[in-house]
Order: sequence, then structure tokens, then C-alpha cells
Amino acid sequence: MKSSAFGDRQRRGSIPDERRAPVSTRRGIRLLLTGLCAGLLGIAIVAGAPFAAGNVHADRLAGPYGGGASAVWLVLPKGPVRSVVVFGHGWKLTPYFPGHPWVDQFRPWLDHLAAGGSAVMFPNYQTGSGDAGDVTRVQDYEAAIRTGYVRLGRPKVPFIAFGYSFGASLAFYYAANARAWKVPVPRAVQATFPAGMIEGAVLPALDPSVRVLIQVGDADTEAGSGGANQFWKWLANHPASLKSYEVVHSSPQLTATHAAPKATSPAAQRAFWAPLDRLIALARGR
Repeated sequence: MKSSAFGDRQRRGSIPDERRAPVSTRRGIRLLLTGLCAGLLGIAIVAGAPFAAGNVHADRLAGPYGGGASAVWLVLPKGPVRSVVVFGHGWKLTPYFPGHPWVDQFRPWLDHLAAGGSAVMFPNYQTGSGDAGDVTRVQDYEAAIRTGYVRLGRPKVPFIAFGYSFGASLAFYYAANARAWKVPVPRAVQATFPAGMIEGAVLPALDPSVRVLIQVGDADTEAGSGGANQFWKWLANHPASLKSYEVVHSSPQLTATHAAPKATSPAAQRAFWAPLDRLIALARGR
């Protein structure tokens, strides 16, 4: 995958392909705490997480933990952690600017997941400065997941992998290599508009218990169906009852271009948020 084909460009004050995303006035405001308030202390106790004072934001965004491409952000629920969602973003062409990390791009969705009881890990996996789309990205993604797992206190709850574009490709590498990485095997994977397989990275067979949803957009001229088809072929021997290949069809409410999963409209929520909610519910019910 070439970064120019799937990249998100960011400029200070302007993110052209995210015009529909609401801007929260709370984002990027870091609350420097001298001690944890009672609510945040309760979260840390429930999750067993060693959150450092000064690294937890007023809006329940924690981190970043680790450095550079290996860093990870956490979005925390207010109550007990019922599941963990590892959330992979799309390819970035430029670094994020101070006060506006990439995690902000999906904050409405991440906050929705946290409101439902999921802790969200958001790996950086890139610096946005000429990154190579190769095995190095998988290694940085692995390191971020391991850091997030420790920071959450190694919770014994269901894990679910979600990824968009290049992040969708990474979700499969996590699911297939989880045991080797010494992190929980996700019970489900949602790969939305996957970019394709990653050169030089090991992709063993997926555990046959994992549910899989692959989504492609009928108006996606960037990722198209090429990457999705690669992974679908890789899943040829996976149980048919646990895998699904879905074409997201455009409508007057939503044009299923490559950028569609970043929208927050009701139509986008039905197309992308709702399937992930269902996978989380199924994972918790096992």
C-alpha cells in the first residue's frame, strides 16, 4: 500500500476530509492534576490501571503512553471496563499538530464505545513523517497494544479489534498474532475498507473462534475491494458462520467513499458504528 493512496492530510486549523466531524471545545485541553479526582481514581481501581497524574484528560482521554509511533491513547468508560476495543486509524501523511492528536478524529465514535462500557486503545502506529507501510508499522502497532494492555491492568474482559483502511489491515495482524504478542486474542474483528496485506509481516491462520466482518464501500475509489478480497481469500477456511463480507451501499444520506467511516451522521452510525456494537455484544455474551 502506498501512503498517498490512503492518506489523511492534516493542516493546522483545517482537516479537509473531515468537514462533517464536529469539533469539541474540550479536545486538546490537558488538565494538569496534582492528584486523581475521586471519579478517575475509581476508574483506575476498577481497571487496575497505573494512570499517571497529568496524563488523564478531563474528557476521559488518557495518554499518550509510550513514544512516537509506538504510543497509545486510551479512552476510558466511567464505570467498570466490560470490554476492550483496539481501534486502528487510517494512514496518515503528516504529523498531527500539537493539541490535536489523531485520536480526536474519531472521538465521537470512541466516546460512544466508552459510554457502552468499552475501554478503547488507540495506537499511534505512525509518526506521519514519511512512514513506510511495511512490517515496521505492525511492530509499532504491537508495541502500542502491549503498552495499552498493561496500562489497563491486563483486564480479563473480551477484546474486539476494529480498524479502518490501513488500520483495518493491522486489525487482522493483531488478531492472527495475538498469542505470539502475549495479548488477548480478540473475539471479533471489524475491518472497514481494509487497505490490503502488509509486506514483510507474518499473517498466520486466524483462530477459528473469531468473528469477522469485512466492509467495502461501493463508492470507495481509494481502497476499493482489493484489500478486502485479499483478506477474504486468506479466510477461505475460516468457519462460514463466523465471517461476513459486506458492501456498504451509497444512499442519499451517505456516500460510501473511503472517507465515509469518519462521518458521524445517523447514516454513518448505522453503517459502521452499529455493526461494531453488535460484535461487542456478541463478544460479551460468550
